[in-house]
Amino acid sequence: MSDETKQEEETVWTEELLRERRKRAAIMAIALLAFIALFFWVTLIKLGANIANRPL
Repeated sequence: MSDETKQEEETVWTEELLRERRKRAAIMAIALLAFIALFFWVTLIKLGANIANRPL
């Protein structure tokens, strides 16, 4: 490939594209945190009653 072809294929990051990328990243971070919180909550609910009944 020539240098001209490589330059044409490179994405030019405009402010609008960067803004959209940051927005998607923020949405994914919120979704990931919600998923982690859901797992934590379900684990506490499932184990909560059993922990109280265990022998010490």
